[in-house]
Amino acid sequence: MEARRLAVLGLLAAAAFVLMAVVQVPVLPQAPYLRYDPSDAVALLAGVMYGPGPAVAVVFLKDLLYLLFRAKGPFGPLADFVAAATFAAATAWAYHRGGGPFAARLVRAAVVGTAARVLVMIPANFVILYLQFGMPPERVAGMLLPVIVPFNALKAGANALLALFVLAPTLRQVAPGLVPEPSRR
Repeated sequence: MEARRLAVLGLLAAAAFVLMAVVQVPVLPQAPYLRYDPSDAVALLAGVMYGPGPAVAVVFLKDLLYLLFRAKGPFGPLADFVAAATFAAATAWAYHRGGGPFAARLVRAAVVGTAARVLVMIPANFVILYLQFGMPPERVAGMLLPVIVPFNALKAGANALLALFVLAPTLRQVAPGLVPEPSRR
C-alpha cells in the first residue's frame, strides 16, 4: 500500500476515533444508552476513496483506539465494529459497483449498507447482549423493533448524509482528487 494512502487512512481513523469519543448523542428516548456518533461517516469516505477493505481498516483502528482509551469494556467497541464495518464495507462495495452521478450512487450504496447493517445487527445483538449482560433471547427479541432496528437504521442514514453533504465536500477542498467530484448537469 502506498505511503499516501496509509497516511490518509491513519488520519481518517484518528478523526473517526476523536468523533466517536467526543460526539455522543442519544437518539432514541426508549434507549438513551444507545448514542449516535458521526465516526461511521469517516469510514464511509475511506470506502468511497479506497474500497471496502480500507473502510473496515478505519473502523477497526477507530474501535481499537476507543477500546484502549475510552471504553469501559470490550462489548461496546465490538458491537460498533460489527455494525460500522458492515455498513462501511457494504456501502463501499455497492458504491464501487454502481454507476451514475456521485450523490445518487452514494445514496443507493448507503441504502445497501444500511440494510446490511440492520440485518447483521439483529443476530449480532442476540450474541453480544447475552455475553455482555446475560440477556435472554426473549428480551433481545422484544428490543428488535422498538430499539435495535431503528437505532441502526438511523445511525447509518445520518452518517451517510453527513458523508454526502459535509465530509465529502470538505475533503474535496482540502485534498482535491481524493473524493470523486459530483457530476455537473
